[in-house]
Amino acid sequence: VSFNGATGELLRVGGGQSLPALIGGTFYGLHMGHFATPVLRWLYFICGLAGTAMIGTGLVMWLGKRQLKHARTGVMPYELRLVETLNIASMSGLLIAIGAFFWANRLLPASFAERSDWEVQAFFIAWGLSLLHAALRRGRRGWIEQLSCAALLLGAVPLLNAITTEQHLGVSLARGDWAMAGFDLTCLGSGVFLAWAAWKMRCRMAPQPTAERALGLNLTREAR
Repeated sequence: VSFNGATGELLRVGGGQSLPALIGGTFYGLHMGHFATPVLRWLYFICGLAGTAMIGTGLVMWLGKRQLKHARTGVMPYELRLVETLNIASMSGLLIAIGAFFWANRLLPASFAERSDWEVQAFFIAWGLSLLHAALRRGRRGWIEQLSCAALLLGAVPLLNAITTEQHLGVSLARGDWAMAGFDLTCLGSGVFLAWAAWKMRCRMAPQPTAERALGLNLTREAR
């Protein structure tokens, strides 16, 4: 429906959706899984995660193989350093941005006129900061710090939800509101998983005790 912006006079009424709007709505429905039952939506979600993980691990493995070629020289080419930075920011940094979006959704006042715009801006600001961080922190340290930050942001969403609203897990589970409870539990589970991933990566960075290093050296000499 179109109105005159100055007088409010009705100008015309459309006969239906335009072709671009119809195509856009179709793709939006497919992306959001509006066609599926709750069980099928979860399978849709899990398959999406699996596809994302396949791409992410492929990027990391591709970079690792090429880093080994330059390990003897101790000099990382600029191109590989750029790929490493983009890998960290595009994966763990994206998770931080999603967590920042959820936090903005809970912390910005409901009466704030530009609330929805600032939620999106919080997403891109956090993502941009993660890119800057990845450029400054090299290798595993960058991964560990960003995974830990993402774990904190996502894992704390249920607590933040309980502080700022009345729809916390205790209420949603009691009412059988599985949409709200599922969201909180998914955020909590994601936070726990990311914390585990950061911990595993930190353990691999920890230096071996002197005795273990000496034992490994002796075993190598005996094998020779």
